[in-house]
Order: sequence, then C-alpha cells, then structure tokens
Amino acid sequence: MQPKPKLINLIACAVITLASPVHAKTPLTEPQIASLLTAPDRPTDDAKRDDSRQPQKIIAFTGVGKGQHVLDFFAGGGWYSELFSNAVGPEGKVYVQNDEVIWRFAEKGLNERAKDDRLTNIMRFDNMPIVDIRIPDDSLDLVFTALNYHDLFFTHSMQDGKKVALRDDVVDYQAALSTIKKAMKADATFIIIDHAAQAGSGYEAANTLHRIDPNIVKFHMNQAGFTLIEEAFYLRNPADDLSKLVFDPAVRGKTDRFIYKFVKQ
Repeated sequence: MQPKPKLINLIACAVITLASPVHAKTPLTEPQIASLLTAPDRPTDDAKRDDSRQPQKIIAFTGVGKGQHVLDFFAGGGWYSELFSNAVGPEGKVYVQNDEVIWRFAEKGLNERAKDDRLTNIMRFDNMPIVDIRIPDDSLDLVFTALNYHDLFFTHSMQDGKKVALRDDVVDYQAALSTIKKAMKADATFIIIDHAAQAGSGYEAANTLHRIDPNIVKFHMNQAGFTLIEEAFYLRNPADDLSKLVFDPAVRGKTDRFIYKFVKQ
C-alpha cells in the first residue's frame, strides 16, 4: 500500500503542495514572466491591476511554457488570455472561451484587445457554451479560469433594483468539466482562481455576491475526476468581508481569493 502524501507548508512561497506529479515541461523563468508584464504593447490598463492580481506569481504557479496549448475558459475580456498568448509564443495556442452570459460583459473588451491581429495564436469561442467548444482530445497543457468559476451558477443580475434573468438555469458543471477534461493531456494542470464565499453559502452567492464557497469547487473537481495538488495563498485576505459583493468599493480588488491547481486522476 502506498503511503499517503504529506502536506508540506511552504510559507516562503505561500503554496501548499499536496502531491508531486512528474511534468516533462519547461515553465517560463522569472525573467521571462517579468518580460510579459513589461512588454511595450501591453495595455496600460492591464498593468494597473498587477498589484491586485499578482500575475508574476500566478503565471509562475501555472507552470505555463513556450509552445504549450492553453484553455482560458470564461476568459472575460482576456486579461490573462493576452499574457498566456505571449507566454506560449507563436508555436503555442490559447483557446479563449466565453459563454452567452460572460460574452455580454466581455465582447467589447476582448474585441478591442484582439484587434489588428495583436494576438495571432488565440482561437476564440465567443458566445459559446463550454460543452460546444472543439479542442482536440488530449491536447491541452493548461486549463485556467480566474474569478469566473462561480459564473457557472450565475443565472440573474440586479438592474435598477429588479432581478433580470441571464440564464434559465445553472450551467451543467459536470458536462462542462467533462468536456474540458477530455481535451487535457494526462499531465495537464487545471488552475481555478475565484472570490471566496462563506462556507455553506451555496450557489446563491454566485448571483448575489459573485463569490463561491471554495468547498464547492473542490467537491466538483473531485467528482469530475480531478485531484487537488497545490494551493497558493498569494491572493488570500482574511480581512475580507465575505458578505459583501465583490464590486463593493470596500473590498473590490482586495477580496479573499483562493487559488487551486488540479490534475486528472
């Protein structure tokens, strides 16, 4: 019988490693990542969010490297998509997906970002459910989603004090995760970053606060056949008021965000 892996608390780098799969990949070096963030053509507005989002550390945590194939699902306006596009280079590929709900908020920003063929190695799935994307089986090195996993359960928003329906029902997360898993290589990694909600808050927090209970994410991923191997704490904030909407000025940009890395079981 194999012994159970021990939890290793690496305080210096704020990461807990839960297992150690072998990867025959070469991640970007720190200087290479730094060059992504200081690229002359990087949008100025993107750089303004670096302090809040800590991309130097996040990109390193993903292990992305040259020539890899990446899926940025629920990519929104493509803030991370652009970084991944430059990270994987011309021999790599970045699939950028937004479904009908996210697309309402992302269309203008993503079109602006990609105009004039700025990002030639991206393939966009605009206004398309995750289950309808077409990516070759066993081809993805990395799957990534930041601050949007909760949108699988985002069904309505409040406008002028009224509830406005965005979806008839929640997304079938099992089908979505199954689709993604099929496209992943055996040693691919799946990174999820999102705003933490109170334990036991259920799916309604996605609508009212744009947050999600981290335990829901871990349950879903385990159910779908993924193993949590690392957790990073770069964006954790114990002072965050988990009862507040993430867009509330009191917490915006300072929410308590979990960062999980999964692999296929």
